[in-house]
Amino acid sequence: MPLTLQEEARLARLEAAYERALSGQHVKVTQSGGRRAEFADVDLAKLKAEIDGLQAKATAGGRQRGALRFRL
Repeated sequence: MPLTLQEEARLARLEAAYERALSGQHVKVTQSGGRRAEFADVDLAKLKAEIDGLQAKATAGGRQRGALRFRL
C-alpha cells in the first residue's frame, strides 16, 4: 500500500533524525561540579522501528525477502 503524503513526510523526517543521531548531532552535554556528562536524547531502536514500519507499509507485499535457498 502506498504511503500518504503525511506518512512520506514523516518518513523523511524520521530518516533525517536517524542520520543526525548517528552522526552525534543529538548529543547533549551537561556540566555540574566539575563533572561532564554527554548523552543522546534519541532512542535509536524506537526511531529505527518507526522507519522500518513505514518502509514496510510502503512496499506492496510488506517486507521483501530474499530468494529461497535449498541445501542438499
